[in-house]
Amino acid sequence: MSDSPVPTPKTQRGQASRDRLVEVAAQSVVAHGIHKLRLDEVLSAASCSKSQMYHYFQGRDGLVEAAVTYRCTEVLDQLAAVFESVGSLDDLTSVLTVLADEYAVHLAGCPIGTLASELTSGPEPARRVVLDAFASWESFLAQALARIRDAGELRSDADPSSLATGLLAAIEGGMFLSQVRRDATPLRAALTVGLGYLRDFRQEVD
Repeated sequence: MSDSPVPTPKTQRGQASRDRLVEVAAQSVVAHGIHKLRLDEVLSAASCSKSQMYHYFQGRDGLVEAAVTYRCTEVLDQLAAVFESVGSLDDLTSVLTVLADEYAVHLAGCPIGTLASELTSGPEPARRVVLDAFASWESFLAQALARIRDAGELRSDADPSSLATGLLAAIEGGMFLSQVRRDATPLRAALTVGLGYLRDFRQEVD
């Protein structure tokens, strides 16, 4: 398969067809997983022909990459909106508690983490999209922790990047174990431990 770029739709109708195809493919990925995505079903649901798909994408892998990008962007937009207002440890605790409460309803796994587990063996472009999504998710935590430190609530030696990595690992591990056990307790425990560790870096007040 050639790596040359596919043409961008030149008309609003063409762009709408491409967008519809990506959205339907993303819905299929969420519902059934990447490896169970069926092109014929996606094309039928999107009212697109196979020739249209090959005009917009370099085959199935190109469509999967676009669908994964769509889904990751959707999740990251939600996370960005939530974490941009976090400026204290109480704010962070509140946001993560709500996340755990919402997660407990379905226990379906982290949307980005689930994609990552499916893409350990490729296709490589889609795997890179997920890696970038994890980096963005981690950066939201790091930026929030930097604001908390700059506000004087954390000690100056607290490293937002390292703390964000540890907290993200706790969240993702807690989600995965909760998904396997069909019980939100592991995620809540992981958050309790992660937030407890952050509090060890609290600035001491004379």
